[in-house]
Amino acid sequence: MTRSWVVAIVLVALAGRAGSVAFAGDEPVATSATKKAVRGATNAALGVVTEVPKTVYYDALEDGPLYGLTVGALEGLSWGIARTLTGVYEIVTAPFPIPEGYRPIYQPQYPFEAGKTDVAD
Repeated sequence: MTRSWVVAIVLVALAGRAGSVAFAGDEPVATSATKKAVRGATNAALGVVTEVPKTVYYDALEDGPLYGLTVGALEGLSWGIARTLTGVYEIVTAPFPIPEGYRPIYQPQYPFEAGKTDVAD
């Protein structure tokens, strides 16, 4: 299973590389597509693993430990599942500039970055 993921990511990166066109002031398409594929793989692999404890932590800071351990755990699980599925979506659509300009769907864009997860603008 792991080998399949590696092969898929390499193929996506190569596909993005083949169609790259650099514009003045813009990042090359291959670089953007590769970043999107890596972001997708990271989110797919670490979504639930990191979102649950991270959300428990932030909810406990904002609303207290009992809230963090109950509501925060459920909220983290839902964000984790959403982030994992979004990661798969980003891997599949890496060669295409969806959303516009390869923007991340969530902020922070990686699950291990500081900050409570939310939908990006």
